[in-house]
Amino acid sequence: MYLLHRVPLVRDQVHIRNAEAAQLARALARQTGKTITEVVLDALRQYRGAQGQPSPPGRIKQWRLLLRGDQARLIRPEVPVEALYNQDTGLPE
Repeated sequence: MYLLHRVPLVRDQVHIRNAEAAQLARALARQTGKTITEVVLDALRQYRGAQGQPSPPGRIKQWRLLLRGDQARLIRPEVPVEALYNQDTGLPE
């Protein structure tokens, strides 16, 4: 009979020593139904993607144009209070 040495699947373990980080990871795991490992892995992948790929200049220009258009639609002209009331009756319209 031969004894086989089991090779651990995970050699390193990461311990979250910051209380706020651990609390946020646990809360997000509960909210999403994922494990803490999955939450941390997703966050790291998103961080790596955001850090490693600069946005092309054309894309930034496109986003700025879209934002300006949205902003222009959100800004409403100021309406004087008197316009909200009927001049004859003094009641709101």
